[in-house]
Amino acid sequence: MRTATCLMLGVSALAIAGCTNLPGSSLGETFTAERYLNETHGGTDFNGYLAAEYTEVARRAAFKDVLWMNSTAYIAKAKQAEAGVTPAPWTPDEIGVNGEASELYDNVVAAIAANKDTRPAECARLQAMWDQYLEALRGGPNFCITPEDARALLDEALKACGGVGPANFIVYFGFDRTNLTDAAVSTIEEVVAAVSSTGTSALSLVGHADTVGSVGYNQGLSERRANRVAKALADRGVPMGAMTLAGRSENDLAVETGDNVREPLNRRVEITLSN
Repeated sequence: MRTATCLMLGVSALAIAGCTNLPGSSLGETFTAERYLNETHGGTDFNGYLAAEYTEVARRAAFKDVLWMNSTAYIAKAKQAEAGVTPAPWTPDEIGVNGEASELYDNVVAAIAANKDTRPAECARLQAMWDQYLEALRGGPNFCITPEDARALLDEALKACGGVGPANFIVYFGFDRTNLTDAAVSTIEEVVAAVSSTGTSALSLVGHADTVGSVGYNQGLSERRANRVAKALADRGVPMGAMTLAGRSENDLAVETGDNVREPLNRRVEITLSN
């Protein structure tokens, strides 16, 4: 590693020491972190997939957030998994967060324990996304993933791991619109019925837009759509506190298109139910 790069890592690490450190982070390890992150890591069992997932999250912390101390905490977990020793997911108390995270923790741990042998890749991702979610809840300077987006990724991973049996619904919108059509209202009524019958305690609402307009405009549009669906659910008795909302602008298209293309299937709010 070049001296200039080493100095950069050292300064970055010192700048955040004592304020955003994660469990297992190490100032000394920041000097070898870049080399580790530029290598390929992982395998085909649960620990191997854990190593790969933690390495990817560490890359986000280092290269996007420029939080090298945080990246070393994930690198430590990746190295432990590569050595065949399964690292445990962080607890909310370890990270200093509470509330909803404390309620989710048992579900996440149970899902991983029940399904890691049959769905090792999916459950390894769930564990990494859980740790990232806790980091997002605590926040810090330069952190590039909001708690809402981190929760959406967590919900997706929880579904894939197969621990809580989530149900999915999609509410569609007209071009550049946020009003609810008759079909949208019908879908919302189905969601309300599912919440009642399954005892659902958490709903993830993620708004989307097509590619007409700027990314910034579509971000606001996707958020307004999620808010509109959330209000409709709340008006029908679903607790607002049970809902997590996020907007994805024109990212994560249901139908891949070029720019400035009207596509009805991309104008939507995806609703995921979980216990």
